[in-house]
Parts: sequence; C-alpha cells; structure tokens
Amino acid sequence: MAEIMVSVQAYCKLLLHAAKYPHCAVNGVLLAEDSKGKEHRGIRFVDCIPLFHISLSLAPMLEAALLQIDAYCRSKGYVIGGYYQANQHYSDNQLNHMAKTVGRKVVDNFADACIFMIDNRHVSPESVSQVFKGYSFRDNSWKELEKKRVVEEDTLSVASTLLKSEAYKKILDFDNHFDDIKHDWRNLELNDLISRCT
Repeated sequence: MAEIMVSVQAYCKLLLHAAKYPHCAVNGVLLAEDSKGKEHRGIRFVDCIPLFHISLSLAPMLEAALLQIDAYCRSKGYVIGGYYQANQHYSDNQLNHMAKTVGRKVVDNFADACIFMIDNRHVSPESVSQVFKGYSFRDNSWKELEKKRVVEEDTLSVASTLLKSEAYKKILDFDNHFDDIKHDWRNLELNDLISRCT
C-alpha cells in the first residue's frame, strides 16, 4: 500500500461537512494528486468535495455530481482517489453497503483508493485524534489501514480552530448546489479561510 497523507484542506472540509449536519449521514470524495507517470508511490489527498447530506444513495444525483467533479479534476491534475462517509447514528462508524459500493467504484478508476469512515464521537473542537478510520481495498475486501495517522502535523489544531469559529456553516455540498446552483460545491471561500488558518 502506498504512503497516504491527507492535507489540512481535505481533512478540515470533511470534518466541517460532518459537523454541519450532525443529524444526518454525509458523504463526499477526496481528490488526490494524479501520480500517473511519476515515480512517487505516495497518495496525497489535497482536497475534499462534499457530496450529500439528504440521501446518500440517489444514483442519478451521485452520477451527476461525479461527472462534474471528474471534469474539475482533469482541469487541475487531480483524480478522485478516496471516499468518505459519516453514518447517521452517533456511534456507528462501520463500513456499510453504501460506502463499500461507492468505494469500489472509486477503486475501479484509481487502484490505491481509500475509504475514510468518520467517527461522529470525534467531531469536536476538543478532539486530539483524527476523526476517521481509513480502509483500502486489498485481497477483494476492505481492510483497515495499517498506518493510523495520515494527517499533516498542524491539521488537528487548524480543524479545532475552524470548528470553534463555526466555519462549518460555510461548507456547501452537492445537495446545496442542486437546490441553488449559485452555491459553489468547490467551496473556494472556505478553502481561502482554511489556507489563512495554516
């Protein structure tokens, strides 16, 4: 398995998405630097695109979102390299059928793809550990990542600052975008805020 690192921006956005909708299941994809043709075997997740908080399993909505994200990735030199999900129930952080299905689709296009399952109990400004468990697809099933810590050094303090300032109110997902196309699913304003915090 390749070395995995999750940037401050990617981590904070998935955390803020879960924090904005604590009463809902949420999901999204992680964008990785495209390493085709490069010798480096590491995976660096550089951004996160929040998908849904109303219904995670509407196939037409998911397909429309992924088509837009794929076009965006090609313009930036990224690939969809991961999937994240927070389940609806506070103490449920297990891989379910939805996570495995979407994760498998991501693996079909990016062999080293990962799933990150958010533990809702750690979505807090006081959290001292990363909020997810990572999984990779090996031997025809999803296995927990051996390396437990995959976030950059200052990530947890930046995430705590953003949660305390209620920055989660700014994050927009595709449910918001499909309701009103003026809502930009790329979250450029939030990206600027995160970069100012680092």
